[in-house]
Amino acid sequence: MKLYTKKALKSGIFAGIGFGIVTGSLNYFDKNNFELWKVIFKVVFFTLLMGIYFNYSFKKES
Repeated sequence: MKLYTKKALKSGIFAGIGFGIVTGSLNYFDKNNFELWKVIFKVVFFTLLMGIYFNYSFKKES
């Protein structure tokens, strides 16, 4: 696995975890209907998109 691919995977995962924490906390503190499957779906989808973006960006950079 190339260096930029590893870097993109790590960055995508950390971005997804951060997004999940922010989304979950906003739903919790706003007293919205908190549904775990929606948050998990958003986190997985965001992680995939950010992983693809970071892979493209880091590949172009190197």
